[in-house]
Amino acid sequence: MIRHYKKFLAIMFFSLGLNAQVKLTVNTIPKKVNVKLDGVILGESPIINERISPGIHKFEIIKKGFAPLNYELVVNPAQAVHLDFFMNPIYSVKFKTEETGLVFEINDEHQWSEDFIRLNLEAGDHSLRVFKLGEIIDEQIIHVDEPKKFIYYLKKPISEE
Repeated sequence: MIRHYKKFLAIMFFSLGLNAQVKLTVNTIPKKVNVKLDGVILGESPIINERISPGIHKFEIIKKGFAPLNYELVVNPAQAVHLDFFMNPIYSVKFKTEETGLVFEINDEHQWSEDFIRLNLEAGDHSLRVFKLGEIIDEQIIHVDEPKKFIYYLKKPISEE
């Protein structure tokens, strides 16, 4: 009888832990950012005293003009969760060259061969590689911290206009 009672108590405590709600606070810079939890919109930041269940959760932080954030979190029972997110702005960047026969690549993903192009890039450092006839002829790090126009010349570091 006592053994059954202990088993019952263990099941009850386990069930309570799974059903417990955890207090959630989400702050962002900038404010008024859309916050999604497991695909459901919670609202705009700041989110204060929202309740979530223990387990694995996926956050999506979205605001026009900023790079979206995806964040996965394991929430433990009987724990308050406070999350602070800093969103990186996205800037319009223009690349121009008078050189011919070049292929440009930024961050191993965007490629172009036109002499003028506009890209939206997240604030920060980006890797620029320049190819001619399939060979890398130049590599540079460019820093984006505002809308910019870059002019590319062979044998000369990229310049800002």
